[in-house]
Amino acid sequence: MADQLTEWHRQGMTTTVPVRGVPRAVFHRVSGSGSPVVFLHGFPASSFEWAGVAALAAGRHTVVTFDFLGYGASEKPRGHQYSVFEQADLTEALIGSLGFDAVTLVAYDYGAIVATELLAREPPFRIERCVFLNAGLYADQYRPRLIQRASLWPVAGRLLARALNERQFLRSWSRVFSPGHPLDPDLARLHYRALRAGHPDPDLTARLLRYIPERAAHRARFEPVFTDSPVPLSFLWGMRDPVSGARVARELRSRKPDADFVEYPDLGHCPHIEAPERVAADILARTTRPPPAGAENLCRPE
Repeated sequence: MADQLTEWHRQGMTTTVPVRGVPRAVFHRVSGSGSPVVFLHGFPASSFEWAGVAALAAGRHTVVTFDFLGYGASEKPRGHQYSVFEQADLTEALIGSLGFDAVTLVAYDYGAIVATELLAREPPFRIERCVFLNAGLYADQYRPRLIQRASLWPVAGRLLARALNERQFLRSWSRVFSPGHPLDPDLARLHYRALRAGHPDPDLTARLLRYIPERAAHRARFEPVFTDSPVPLSFLWGMRDPVSGARVARELRSRKPDADFVEYPDLGHCPHIEAPERVAADILARTTRPPPAGAENLCRPE
């Protein structure tokens, strides 16, 4: 019997989209029917982290999940200098290839930075709503793990990336889950397999972590989005997250007291993995509504 990750990949496909003039192979899945919701995953996982939520959301929406460049089953170019701006370009290209004129974004962790950049620019499609899950929205309130900080040092980062094995991956990732909803080791092994798929660059994780200083360098562009964007925003937050939990939540609320903010006092950094049914219900409560007259033809071309 195939495992969950194998089934996830069987139900998707790899397509080639142009990103900054270069064709890039991107794994994606489309399921369900209704208005489209695009899910953006975090570091160090892949679209597979949305498996539990996507299955529930597909009853009411066309659900799109995909792996960013360098992640999961998407292309992992050796020696590549990854950028959240390039990932935003990739997201635009993929959504365009699917023919959507309007989408809702659900974005977590790394994917939240990409979504923020999309909100800061004018993409060729309408963003109807964006739902954020735990992420370092404010650079000075974000607390990356020690191993992440060390991975940003030029020499140490390469050594740590090359030494990363399954056991270290499980130990590090498990520390951001809540005590009441611990990381399932078997599930974590599947995520590690996705991370290492395709014989990637041995420095891959260190290269992907460049998003941390990149976010800080562009905070003047990103951070106003959470208070000034005309797009309706929602925030679903695991408060037991040691990386981007209560500190980020307090900062957001101080800047935007009327934010649509849902606290999960018992969940950690990965609420969509820890309690997918609860998170899916809160997403659907914000994305499911009767479409306006004629809107049924906006999302997919005939």
